[in-house]
Order: sequence, then C-alpha cells, then structure tokens
Amino acid sequence: MSEIEKHFEALAPHYDEIRARNWYYYENLKKRYKKLVPERERVLEVGCGTGEVLASLKPSFGVGIDISRKMIEIARGKFRSRPELQFFKASAGDFKSVENFDYIIMPDVIEHLEDVPATIRNVKNLMSPRTVFVISMANLLWEPVLWFAEKLKLKMEEGPHYRISLRALKKILQAEGLRVEEINYFLHIPVYIPVLSDFLNKTFSKLPFFNRLGLLIFLRLSQN
Repeated sequence: MSEIEKHFEALAPHYDEIRARNWYYYENLKKRYKKLVPERERVLEVGCGTGEVLASLKPSFGVGIDISRKMIEIARGKFRSRPELQFFKASAGDFKSVENFDYIIMPDVIEHLEDVPATIRNVKNLMSPRTVFVISMANLLWEPVLWFAEKLKLKMEEGPHYRISLRALKKILQAEGLRVEEINYFLHIPVYIPVLSDFLNKTFSKLPFFNRLGLLIFLRLSQN
C-alpha cells in the first residue's frame, strides 16, 4: 500500500465531516462541475472519494474510482438507492473499462498522482473521440496559503502530494495527445463570508489579471 493510499484510508472515516466544515469550498466545486457536465450523461470520476461530486451531477450512468477501499465502501453505502452509480476501488493509472463515457472528471487529484504522464495516458485510453475530460487542480500560487491553512487545521490534510504547474501539465497533456479546449480560474475566496464571498468571487473572475489568481484551475480537454 502506497503512502498516498494509506493517507486516504486513514482519512476516509472523517472525510465527509471535514467536507462539511469546509462546505463553501466543496459546494462551489460541485457547482462548477455541474456547469461543465450536463445532467443525464455517462460520467467517470477519477478520485471520487465518498461520491458526492459524482452524485451531484445526476448522470444517467456514473462510475467513481478511488484508491481508498474505505472511501469506496462509504460511497456505496451512501448511494445504495441509486443503481446508476457504481463505485470501484482502483487507481487512476490502472483502471480499465469497456464502458463509453461522455465525460471524465478528475477533481483535486492531479497533485496526488505518483506518475502523472502514465495516468493521463490511461485516462486517454478510456476516452472515445467525443469524450470530454475535465481536470481541476489547485493554482500553484496558492501553495503557501494552503500549507499554512493545513497547519492551522483549517483545511483537509493533503497527505503526500506535489503541486504541478499549469505549464508543466499542459506539456504532459500535449505529449499524450490531448488538446486543451478551455482553461478557467475559479474561486478567489474559498471560505464563506456572508455577502462578500459570492460577490468577490464573481467580481474577481471577470477582472483582467485578478481572474488568474483563483484557487482552482479547470481544464477542459479533448483528444487531438
């Protein structure tokens, strides 16, 4: 078992509780994916945790994979009444499927991958010519803030991770035959301040220069 898997196995029993404490960030993450992924599509989520993002998308058929067996067990228990959702213990680099997916999403996962090119290559093999692949990741500029917030117990512990720059990721994607269709920066204020948070997030996202300071970067990808 890798150190990353050990970390998320230990985190699993507390995962939803921590998400609830940081609800503003996670609700906005779900809202953003819901804007990018229409309902009633066939969706694969890589690094699904306990299944909240995948379930919120209301797919006609949804598959969630995660390296943590405990996360998968929790997800199956939470969504047992939704047979269109399936959850499997698998790594992003090894998962195989005969299913066709309209969308593949990878939220907050890229920094935890041990081999980014190999994982991207495997995900590409799961895509059809019409599949849309969406990656979201933390903006490298936020790393000092995230480190400090974690030390103060204000955010979920990352465990073993390595932040990758947008430039480095784009090179990997290009080398693996994926085309970047769109890049957006999102969520400049990731904590809830009544009235201000929503207002500032909407305002900063529209301002030149400031729009690139968002915490999250979303990439919309297709095959070359």
